[in-house]
Amino acid sequence: MSQQNLGTYQMLWDCPYCGTSKLLGLDHRHCPSCGAAQDPQKRYFPSDEDKVAVEDHVYTGADKQCPACQTPNAARANNCTNCGSGLEGGGDVARQADHHKDRPAAPPAPSPTEKKKGKKGLACCAVVAGVGLVLALVAVLLVVLLWKKDAAVTVASHSWERAIDIETYKEISEEAWCDQKPGDAYDVRTSREVRDHKKIPDGEDCYTRQVDNGDGTFSEVQDCETRYREEPIYDDWCDYHVKRWVVGHTVTEEGSSLGDSPEWPAVKLKKKGTSLGAEREGKRRETYTVHYGTADGGSYTCDFDQSTWASYEMGASYTGKVGVITHALDCDSLIAQ
Repeated sequence: MSQQNLGTYQMLWDCPYCGTSKLLGLDHRHCPSCGAAQDPQKRYFPSDEDKVAVEDHVYTGADKQCPACQTPNAARANNCTNCGSGLEGGGDVARQADHHKDRPAAPPAPSPTEKKKGKKGLACCAVVAGVGLVLALVAVLLVVLLWKKDAAVTVASHSWERAIDIETYKEISEEAWCDQKPGDAYDVRTSREVRDHKKIPDGEDCYTRQVDNGDGTFSEVQDCETRYREEPIYDDWCDYHVKRWVVGHTVTEEGSSLGDSPEWPAVKLKKKGTSLGAEREGKRRETYTVHYGTADGGSYTCDFDQSTWASYEMGASYTGKVGVITHALDCDSLIAQ
């Protein structure tokens, strides 16, 4: 952001005693009509028609307020011009907040009455609603996860499954940015696509700001912010073919008894090697499940590693925790009876 000082002008004030208005903040330390001392808190920025420029103004700091009579005095003064008291310990007078002349105004704040009625800004409501929704979701999640009851279960059966993925060497289509395509890609087709955007300076937006100097004057400052536009960045996008091992199908072997001896399924490859259409064994997976029953006809399942699965004897009784909402058995909570 760049700044430019446009000049120094006098603040205005209105005499609260005789009603004289538009008195000059620097020149009229007292009301010329009734002699009342200026109240720095009553200073205000003038309209453009009422602005009075200050020529060759030497700024020495914000006015000091007399601790005895509250009259504003120049920063370089040692004694109050109104009552003669020393100014030691007198603090700076209050300044008016910066005034933006031509920046778009923010939406007005709701009145106290509107606040009491709950008519708050949409942003505030959105934030409150969002926080409320998050808290409600957290509460629901805690209920789902933590609300459990005791249950008595009996081992009803066992089951197991072993599976092997069979991968096939195939030609597949892929696409990616050309600088990311694999080295073995072929039949490459290229097109130009938008990959990103960049910000390009596109002029300035300038606003005039009035700053209370605290000594009965104010400065007008022009603030300029760079305006940007987005420009697309194009790059090469590639569609291509590659040869890859992909899962074609899965063979499985399963059993439904603890007495079964789990075995891997027999694998018959249609074609071996590394040419198109060849097959090979891929990832292996195994699942061992214990099935439980309850006295009222309910049923639950738990998956374990093979040795733990084999340790659960048929007909053995256990107590455990069951989710009231999820109706799922907490397998880690099982205790033998």
